[in-house]
Amino acid sequence: MGWILHHITGSRTFRHITFWLCWVMGFTFIQSFGQPVEVYFGWFSYYVLTLPVFVGHTYLVVYVLMPRFLNRRLFPLFVVFFLLLFYGFSVLELVLSHEFIFRWYPTGSEVRTGYLAPGNVVISGLGNLYILLVFLACKITRNWYLADNKKKRLQQEQLQQRIEDTITRVQPAMLLYAMDHIERMLDHSPKNVTTAVALTSELLHEVMTCYGEKPRPIVREIGLVRKFVSLVSLFRDNEPEVEFFLSGDQDNLRLPPLILFSFLDIFFRRFDENHTLPEINIEASGFSRMVTIQVLDNGSRGFAESLESLMHSFSQLENSFENTISISCETSGYGGSVIITEKSTVEAGDLKGKAFDPLSAAVHRMET
Repeated sequence: MGWILHHITGSRTFRHITFWLCWVMGFTFIQSFGQPVEVYFGWFSYYVLTLPVFVGHTYLVVYVLMPRFLNRRLFPLFVVFFLLLFYGFSVLELVLSHEFIFRWYPTGSEVRTGYLAPGNVVISGLGNLYILLVFLACKITRNWYLADNKKKRLQQEQLQQRIEDTITRVQPAMLLYAMDHIERMLDHSPKNVTTAVALTSELLHEVMTCYGEKPRPIVREIGLVRKFVSLVSLFRDNEPEVEFFLSGDQDNLRLPPLILFSFLDIFFRRFDENHTLPEINIEASGFSRMVTIQVLDNGSRGFAESLESLMHSFSQLENSFENTISISCETSGYGGSVIITEKSTVEAGDLKGKAFDPLSAAVHRMET
């Protein structure tokens, strides 16, 4: 059944051959039902020999006349050409059947005189018009079937996208990280569990509500990061050293939401197993409209390798934020630094008119 539907909806040649084959065999059976075999072959010969007439009439109307003339402006021309084709192909079918087929093949039909009288031509044409209507009905049914399937497929894709989107928004990497540590806190620090759950809920609310927001002042992002640092402080024996240095008019510095949050999320999870976290300095300048994140070497074992991997993950975030920002990373003897700047109007268009899609950013954070 699936193979048949595939060819019906996919292969045009297969569909047309099947349709005309069914037409010939079906009407041959109807015309010769209960008749001798000679009559059956007679009508079979009739429908085979007149098939070019039916095919030509049907295709001219469906694929030439209707697409070009079936509109309000050219409707009079459509009527004229339709009647000409109707009458002309009816005459051709009558001549072919009465002068050749009925004389040579036994069909039980009489060869009438005056068969080209206008009344006979119209009656014959109305009968022949049936094939045109059946063809159009099949074509419309197929188009409806394809449109219905396409609609269902799009609805399914949209539903799947909404499900994935919801999962990503409700369970970002931060939430999974927090749940894991809250479970550990039940054993060694149960008194802080309530506070940790409350902070996680606040952060989750922020992550979900900022979905689709436009770039916002950096001070809002810093407030979100401070909450995140407070949450991580509950998870660890020693509080993370994260310092903020602000200068200039912070309203001039607008970045996509979750930009700093994404950096800190990757950082905390990357160094989660370390007893002591590297110190982080975040400098936000309203004058230069850029943010600098410094990760300072704390002398722990394997810091260089972890830092290199961290810088690589940071550099990949630029694509996650739709290229509305520019990220440059470098390492040195004291650690590593990341510089985040707004892209110019020439490079990125109107930054204020672009909305951030955290879906790709959240997925990237989960991958890293």
